[in-house]
Amino acid sequence: MKADPISLIIDNKLNDKKNFYFISGNETTLMQKTKDFLIEKYINTGLYSLERIKNLSFIKNDIGLFNNNKLYLINEATNINNEILDSISTSNDVLVFFCENSPKIKAIKNIFIKRSDSFLLECYELEKNAKVKILNAFLDKFETKIENDVYWSLVDKLDNKFMFLEKELEKISEIGSVNLDQKVLDRLVLKNSSDIERIFFHILDSNENLVKEYNKKITNKTEVNSLYYIFKQFSYLILSHENEDQFSKN
Repeated sequence: MKADPISLIIDNKLNDKKNFYFISGNETTLMQKTKDFLIEKYINTGLYSLERIKNLSFIKNDIGLFNNNKLYLINEATNINNEILDSISTSNDVLVFFCENSPKIKAIKNIFIKRSDSFLLECYELEKNAKVKILNAFLDKFETKIENDVYWSLVDKLDNKFMFLEKELEKISEIGSVNLDQKVLDRLVLKNSSDIERIFFHILDSNENLVKEYNKKITNKTEVNSLYYIFKQFSYLILSHENEDQFSKN
């Protein structure tokens, strides 16, 4: 069945536990956040040990006396069918698949949608309704007051990528429980991070071109901080992919 990753993260609890979680989409920062959320919730119980494997063929069926249940993190959607999933579901192990969108996984998604022991968690760039849901949860948590016109201005300014939106809200949280006016908002929150993202892809250019691109897009401390988080996230994504071709496709 389908589940909303945003609701899962905002609620910060995992009441309806499943055997299988299939994380997919094209918004890698939300995919990463969803994956980290699931890992944290299961590992913190003390009942699971994390094991990263390439695909289902690497699952070990041997059971030792002191073995914990396994939380498998799988990054390749191959050899998946109902028969195999049925055999795995008899154990207490949990499988988290982490697969960005591709034509090859469309049929596999349908398998998980139809299973009651599974969640399909699709992660795409945040639409307005999703940003409203995240912002409302944030304002409640930090008891931040905001006027109606400033509220909608903030919704428009917040980034469509989860990681950048989260960082922008973190900056707001640092000012404490105060009234958030337009002046404070303009100082703390970028209009959009997409232009700043492009600097990363100029990193192998000549120093002259790189400096030119930086000076054109970075004008204040807030944008410097955003550039740092962008470089950090993209570097993580490169390291988490097995090869250059895989990263380039994504």
